[in-house]
Amino acid sequence: MTDNITILRECWHGVEPPSPDAQDRARAALMARIARTDVAEVPVRKRVKARGWRLRGWTLRSGIATVAAAALAVGLVTVGGLGKGPDEPSGASGSAAVTFELAAAYAEAQPFTPPRPDQWTYVEIRVVNSDADVRSKGLKPEVTTQRWRRADGKQAAEIVDGALQIFDEPPGLTRFPPTDYPTLAGLPTNPHALLDWLRARMGPFNVDTEEQRNTGLFNAISTILRDNLLPPAVTAALLRAAALIPGVDQAPRQVNIDGRTATAVGRLQDGWRQEDLLLDPGSHEFIGYRSVAAKDIDLNTDETTPAGPVHGEPIHVKKGDVQVMLTRLAGRIVNAAGQTS
Repeated sequence: MTDNITILRECWHGVEPPSPDAQDRARAALMARIARTDVAEVPVRKRVKARGWRLRGWTLRSGIATVAAAALAVGLVTVGGLGKGPDEPSGASGSAAVTFELAAAYAEAQPFTPPRPDQWTYVEIRVVNSDADVRSKGLKPEVTTQRWRRADGKQAAEIVDGALQIFDEPPGLTRFPPTDYPTLAGLPTNPHALLDWLRARMGPFNVDTEEQRNTGLFNAISTILRDNLLPPAVTAALLRAAALIPGVDQAPRQVNIDGRTATAVGRLQDGWRQEDLLLDPGSHEFIGYRSVAAKDIDLNTDETTPAGPVHGEPIHVKKGDVQVMLTRLAGRIVNAAGQTS
């Protein structure tokens, strides 16, 4: 009687080597499928660059496909550096790559009806500012922002001093990152193409080095995700694109945000602060953003404010101090500015 291991050996014999294009996506997608079918969790090690695979003219008998997928995922996760050149920049670490793919899969599965041109997107965010910013900039410790953007990209609105103000918007491509719905809805849904699109528009924005470019890319993706209502395919592409940026990793422990726990995936920015996207640990839904000091540093100095003049006294920040925490409270389509449901 043929056992499952023999079947697997026969099935895998002669399979062509995977292509470079299918690397992390193949592994992460398999891990996501395994997670959704209650297969035992596999410990994730260093980032793996899988090379994809293709089945020839046969099919696995019922019940073996899941085992094969699990076996392949384990192999991809535990074998480091597969198909990766020595000088090739790394994107997300293994655990972060899987987490980003799970978040993208969740986003893709959400129902969505695109707004009519006369409708508005509404986004509500709670912002918690650092003590340093409260003292030095006169910011409120906590504020809730409410913003509306007309779906045709022509107008925006927000609450200012308790009153709704509506104003005309400039064309979307005049600002970076874009904020108008037509431009955002038309973003590439292939993560590599999306990164190329963002890079092509970063040129005029004080980007001199590769690290500054990577910092700008992660900033742009974070801003677009937290400040806008997006089609599911675009949200998924942004999350997958973030996973491709060198230096992205996952925090070893969950973090607290508004009394709930969150998974933090992000990168060290400008050499001193860790910027993270915050995800629900169960569903992997995007729920917010945070910036945390990664080392003791004096801000408001020539070293930390290279792009312009220094105003006021230096501000000492300790490692672990939260610079800002943002929680996404609502995101929906409404019929008029000022409506919240």
